[in-house]
Amino acid sequence: TVICTDKTGTLTQNLMSVDEMKVYGDTPKEVLNEGIAVNSTASIDFSDKSKPQILGNPTEGALLLWMSKQGVDYRPIRENVKTISEVPFSTERKYMATLVESVALNGKKVLYVKGAPEIVFGLCKKAAVSKDDVDNQLVEYQNRAMRTLGFAYQVLEDGDKAIDGNKIVADNLCFIGIAAIADPVRADVPAAVKECVDAGINVKIVTGDTPGTAKEIARQIGLWNDAKDTDRNIITGPEFAAMSDEELQKRVLDLKIISRARPMDKKRLVEALQKLNQVVAVTGDGTNDAPALRTAHVGLSMGDGTSVAKEASDITIIDNSFSSIGKAVMW
Repeated sequence: TVICTDKTGTLTQNLMSVDEMKVYGDTPKEVLNEGIAVNSTASIDFSDKSKPQILGNPTEGALLLWMSKQGVDYRPIRENVKTISEVPFSTERKYMATLVESVALNGKKVLYVKGAPEIVFGLCKKAAVSKDDVDNQLVEYQNRAMRTLGFAYQVLEDGDKAIDGNKIVADNLCFIGIAAIADPVRADVPAAVKECVDAGINVKIVTGDTPGTAKEIARQIGLWNDAKDTDRNIITGPEFAAMSDEELQKRVLDLKIISRARPMDKKRLVEALQKLNQVVAVTGDGTNDAPALRTAHVGLSMGDGTSVAKEASDITIIDNSFSSIGKAVMW
């Protein structure tokens, strides 16, 4: 009776590409390029010249492809820079950071940061743009269903602290700019969503993206109707986590979107729906989705997901697409 679905790759194509790169102030181009190249877990397989393949995180891969289109190869930059320490990305922190001996800045120690723009901007002491301008720019991107990343850097002098206990402690970061990354909706999804809704199945989107982006994707697939839907139908992860079980029971059936969701939100959503005698399917592809996949009546893992997600699920959707979920329900 209810399908709780991820957005990226299930509703969208997971073909990320940089739509716009906005750089504020006079950050040298070499610094931006070095930051993108070294502060990343992705790489590109260029063996098929006509269609380079992203290996690893698609959003990070989109940045490397953008550099490639500017005529800059990330590989020699990454090879020539010495990495001192790293903070991996986490959904709690919403940023990643890498401290390097920079080639672009002649051997100086430089800390590069990238992540959710509002978080990264909040860590910065220097910026050639106001918070209001950044917020307005983000709203504009999100209303076009763009994913956004913010970038910052700091040149460290002797004695400056950068990273401590997997957290940034640098206190003189400079904001570089924002990348807007597009991920188009899969062509077959609007019809598939309509088919589910017509069959009496409620569809709920659970995504780490911002409310603006999530709402625009929901609009594009025919799930969100500006004339009918209100703030009662959308919630953020932190608001969701703060609700009591009683409040949640009253509201959970109305929810269409949980944005800025965190891993455990999905499991709690499933449990709340089950208490109301709903039959719940949930999609997931990451290791941290396993609790929700196991709790749901039907766990749907994705073909390119982790083996942990597949082990915890009942059905694997090989092509990752929401339209296959409709077929699975029918069978």
